[in-house]
Amino acid sequence: MDPEDWTEIVNEAFDRMTRTITRYEGIVARLMGDAVLAFFGARLAHEDDPERAVRCALDMIRSVDELGVRVQRDHGVTFGIRAGISTGQVFVGQVGTDAAHEFTAMGDAVNVAARMQAAARPGTVLITASTHRFVANVFETVDLGPLELKGKSEPVKAYEVAGIRSERASLRGLGATRSPMVGRDEQLAAMESVFAVVRAGQGRVVSILGEPGIGKSRLLADFRAEVESADPSPAWFEGRCISIGQSLPYHLVIDLVRSIIGVGAGAEEADVRAALESTLRTALRDEWSDAFAYLGQLLSLPLDDRNAARVAGLEIETVKRNVASIHRLLQATAEERPIVLVCEDLHWADPSSLAVLGRLLPLANEMPLLCIATSRADRGAPGWRLVAEVRETFGDALTELRLEPLSNEQSRQLVANLLEIESLPPKMREFILSKAEGNPFFVEEVIRMLIERGVLVRQGELWVATDAVSQVELPDNLQALLLARIDRLPENARRTLRVASVIGRQFGLKVSNACSNRASARDREVRAFQP
Repeated sequence: MDPEDWTEIVNEAFDRMTRTITRYEGIVARLMGDAVLAFFGARLAHEDDPERAVRCALDMIRSVDELGVRVQRDHGVTFGIRAGISTGQVFVGQVGTDAAHEFTAMGDAVNVAARMQAAARPGTVLITASTHRFVANVFETVDLGPLELKGKSEPVKAYEVAGIRSERASLRGLGATRSPMVGRDEQLAAMESVFAVVRAGQGRVVSILGEPGIGKSRLLADFRAEVESADPSPAWFEGRCISIGQSLPYHLVIDLVRSIIGVGAGAEEADVRAALESTLRTALRDEWSDAFAYLGQLLSLPLDDRNAARVAGLEIETVKRNVASIHRLLQATAEERPIVLVCEDLHWADPSSLAVLGRLLPLANEMPLLCIATSRADRGAPGWRLVAEVRETFGDALTELRLEPLSNEQSRQLVANLLEIESLPPKMREFILSKAEGNPFFVEEVIRMLIERGVLVRQGELWVATDAVSQVELPDNLQALLLARIDRLPENARRTLRVASVIGRQFGLKVSNACSNRASARDREVRAFQP
């Protein structure tokens, strides 16, 4: 090819890739010939950075494939990309000299990711086992077994990402070991009582508030199991927000509509179209076509000229028609059976979805509809505004459940359930409880880490500690969760936290202030003497 033509194509590919990386809040470390190195987790950490990286890679491939169609048509050349992803500890910072430097990541995880990329088939994403353990519940993968990679003395286990799961699985629990829910009997009973009212024909709203890992999703799962075991007829529609959702217009509403028509996020366009048409024809009969145009546009389905003309116009009018279409669909369903409408992780909801939900929630006053919203108690999140509105609108028709940390006795019971026996060494049990501090997710992850690292092994009927547990660090995904929360704090709060972490777990205010003032003075001196 002509060098100028080739340069134009490569530049457009880099532009598409870097825009995608930025959208997922990753960092472009460097461009290397025909490759790009990106990392997630610094400067800003998120609790789902591995998931973001995989979603980003899939979107980059999709975007460059669109470019590849044009390149094939205009130049007769096959054009595409492939991606490799690894997770691990690396050095992140400025590298180089005053004359030439860059902000980049260096370490074994970077090298492994590059080798995985080289081993991937064109148009695919390869991930290591270190990444797979964080994303196995979100993506369908193919186990490729161990791969021999250049520069690695031991084979590296690899997985090829096949796509997004139609339903998000759970990463909770320890393999085949699963504990009955502990410490949430009162909340479960309250939800069952509310649903009895809905069965009788009156709508209700439930909000479930709590910190990450406290058991919101588990409470929902157990409630659904109770509902469906008693009577499988109620319709269960569920939408879930994702951490990048605040920048994705209508992503929660789209997830809800997909649930209503019975298709997952990874469904093919033809399957989505067929499911939408079938659901609307059944529910709305002769009046289905208008709703198909508006909901089809919401789901990004290509529309024929007639339907495209229907949805043309002001966005605010389109939003009203979308709300009306979903309203009619739910109303038709409610005439046949009660409905449970679930919105998970509302703290990550986008403003557009919140506006639609605000118009749909009053349906709970008109039909046997139970609306359930789960959220963290984050008053700064856009979703908190909807929580506040629901309180004012529904009054006694609202049931608000706040999940608190488990007591020591409940945490001990959870540990005993997960490890199946009571004869766990007392020191090991106390270590787990001190690390987890009443958070069920933390309990599970600390135990998982101890088993995976061989610190906790089973010998006959006993779980035995094989190493000094005081030297064990928090599991990786707990570190990610904590780092993500720390990164959202103001700079002054982060500085105080860094100082406090050096002093120790408990510290006096005077000591903290003295250390903070001394650290601030030292920083000012350093800046003053910088060239």
